[in-house]
Amino acid sequence: MRVCIVVEGTYPYIVGGVSSWVQMLIENMPDIEFDVVHLAPWRWNRPFSYKMPKNLKHVHEYLLFSCDFSRSKDSLNERELISFVRQLIELKQQRAHFFAKVLRSVAGKHLDWILQSQAFWNFITDVYERYFFEEGFTGFYWTVIGFMIPILSAVQSVPPKADLYHSTTTGYAALSALTGKYVHGGKLIVTEHGIYHREREIEITKSTSIPEVYKKPWIEIFKLISETAYMECDALTTLFEKNQLFQLELNADFSKMYVIPNGIDVEKFLKIQRTEHDGFNIGIVGRVVPIKGITTGIKAFDIVIKEVPNSKLYIIGPTDEDEDYYERCLGLVKRLNLEDKVIFTGRADVSRYYGMMDVLLISSISEGQPLVQLEAMACGVPTVVTNVGNCAEIALDSDGQSGFVVEPGDYVSMAEKLVLLAKDESLRKIFSENGRRIVKEKYTLQRMIEAYRKLYAEVVKDGWNRL
Repeated sequence: MRVCIVVEGTYPYIVGGVSSWVQMLIENMPDIEFDVVHLAPWRWNRPFSYKMPKNLKHVHEYLLFSCDFSRSKDSLNERELISFVRQLIELKQQRAHFFAKVLRSVAGKHLDWILQSQAFWNFITDVYERYFFEEGFTGFYWTVIGFMIPILSAVQSVPPKADLYHSTTTGYAALSALTGKYVHGGKLIVTEHGIYHREREIEITKSTSIPEVYKKPWIEIFKLISETAYMECDALTTLFEKNQLFQLELNADFSKMYVIPNGIDVEKFLKIQRTEHDGFNIGIVGRVVPIKGITTGIKAFDIVIKEVPNSKLYIIGPTDEDEDYYERCLGLVKRLNLEDKVIFTGRADVSRYYGMMDVLLISSISEGQPLVQLEAMACGVPTVVTNVGNCAEIALDSDGQSGFVVEPGDYVSMAEKLVLLAKDESLRKIFSENGRRIVKEKYTLQRMIEAYRKLYAEVVKDGWNRL
């Protein structure tokens, strides 16, 4: 079997939950050959963050903001494509069915040059005059171009031939994976760690760089892509049941839907020894980027330090993915006079820090099912997590509580829970024991791998049976 995993801006360059999941999936199915298609906004000038498994044959890289305006022999007739887009705008129902039809017709075709065609100019000026005439045309033009280029680039990013395409999002990665399905006839599995279109909706809604008038259309485009991916995939998996409610909102077919929780190498983390140390150590594990809510965690720690003076906050993860945000975090630490109490480790082996942590803090504004939460539990580390993704359900498991839950951005409640854990050793012990037990029972790597192996076999066999 040959499987092609399609990712967006993550593996193998960026460490994190999705990338670790991809690595574990490939490493633990050595009898399956894998390719990875990596879609990114720019060419990465950094080494891989993961050692490539032997059964990973190729990493193919495509740029989402790279255009070739020369026309080739496989180009689509521009009038036909513009006609499709006009019809799509005017449709009130069945948009996903029509969009899938359009994608099939353009799969494998060269499209970039259309942005410089007369037909596209006529189309874009007509849309402007109908719907956006109160806006400046220059801003409108470049906004539309900004919408179009990554979509066209993703559709042109044809993956290599495979029996199965496995997309890690319903966004641009799904467009590329769908193209592979249409061109090569493979099957398609979509796995959502977080709900992609909802995450983009949050980003767009909060954005100060996108004018309000364009936010709703852009959100609707992402919803359309997600709905089409749900409709066209052969199987749709996610990490926990709550996510399925969001998928069903966009007409996902329940008969295709599966819940496959994340899993970790529990034995590896059970072996990590607790280390003796002075004071109370709080750890945040993750990239220093806005979605991880690092500034919220720092504000919470500023309250904690007043109640528990011998505390330290370790922020363990890369600092180079959003340098402006990292500088904001450093500035906040300086203003709060916490320079000797807050440690940014940069890119690091987190297993070296679990043994010295007294609590793991997840301050994110969006998550799926964080591997770091499961790893901390396996190490016997209590948690304080925000009520996002599956964090709360894990921390408040009916078979035993392993942490506290607070709302995103509520650094006061976050601090209160951290202080409570700092002052109550017996509570920390209860959470620690519960966490270890629940991970061993429900979130093992073996269970995850067996579930995906079984799904791969079923989906591919079904495809072969139809031939």
